[in-house]
Amino acid sequence: MSPVRRIAVLVNLDAGFCRDVVSGIQAYAIEHAEWIFHREPPALKVLAPLRQWKPHGIIAQLATPEFARSVMRLRKPVVDLAYTLPNLDVPVVDADHTAVGRMAAEHFLDRGFAQFGFFGSGRAPYSREREAGFRDRLAEAGFRVSTCHADYLPRLPLGSSWTKVERQVRQWLRRLPKPVAVLACNDLPAYDLAVVCRCLELRVPDDVALLGVDNDELECRLATPPISSIDIPAQRIGYEAARLLDQLLRGRRPASRSLFLPPIRVVTRQSTDTLATSDPVVRAALSYIRQHATSGVTVDSVVRHIDASRRELERHFRRVLGRSVLTEIRRVRVERAKELLTTTDLAMPAIAGRCGFSTPQRLAIVFRQVTGLPPTAFRRRSQIRDQGEL
Repeated sequence: MSPVRRIAVLVNLDAGFCRDVVSGIQAYAIEHAEWIFHREPPALKVLAPLRQWKPHGIIAQLATPEFARSVMRLRKPVVDLAYTLPNLDVPVVDADHTAVGRMAAEHFLDRGFAQFGFFGSGRAPYSREREAGFRDRLAEAGFRVSTCHADYLPRLPLGSSWTKVERQVRQWLRRLPKPVAVLACNDLPAYDLAVVCRCLELRVPDDVALLGVDNDELECRLATPPISSIDIPAQRIGYEAARLLDQLLRGRRPASRSLFLPPIRVVTRQSTDTLATSDPVVRAALSYIRQHATSGVTVDSVVRHIDASRRELERHFRRVLGRSVLTEIRRVRVERAKELLTTTDLAMPAIAGRCGFSTPQRLAIVFRQVTGLPPTAFRRRSQIRDQGEL
């Protein structure tokens, strides 16, 4: 039997993402280790009792330099969950932030946007990498990004002037050409943007489409309208952080000191549920495809619905969206499959049928063409752990 280990988990629980991370840590401990936990927020005032408790290891959000230095002075194995401080010599487990930014860009490009903004921290690595991924993917498509920075880490630091940040954001939003698609570095600044938009009487999503990150149900649904967000594998992040700490406690050298897990999908809510094109042919076709893609729609049925020739329809799609009608039908079906793969335990035949694919084999072929992964691998990636690794 393994010896009991005291593990300090220094994580805020006021965000759904963090609660899911902690549940992933707990799941690993139940399966693999004799751990007992003490959880506290990542604050300096907890360090004195922490020293007295004499933890064997620490999993923490190292979000401020002073707190990080104090934790590291304890000289215990530490795994960071925040990825907020640059050049911090501590193992980290987090999301692949560049992939998050690229996924956001794809989401907006799929909706025909041509104007883009980013709102988030200019100094936290997680935010900078999300911005870089967003900017790079849009540059590949020939677009530029306007940026507004505020120190979300992921919240504004206590004592920050709300009115100063709001004034800055107001000026920035007024200057942006409309309609504009804005990625916020996470859901908290996305909510703040939604509030400012209401104050400025900017319509969301018609004038400003908003996308957050972390898929925190409370923050996303507290906004008016509800905010779309990129879903992060939070439970698996916690699970892998615990696995990494366990290796350190056993004196093993981990294969990598850092692990960045890919995002799962965009959870679309009203804040991005729009089409940023004035082309009536494309708008009518996209609306029809979204309503009927999973119930046997074909390119010919789209043509009949909008009363246009196939050549005319394809020409409009290529000009506005840069893809074919068939590609759009497949994309919408795959997005529905992603939702079912991550939120249900349905077998592949049932998922194929609900997404408009004739067979599970056809689902697998198209899904891999669009995402680069088989459906089963995509499902495993979103779970708390990869069963093949145990």
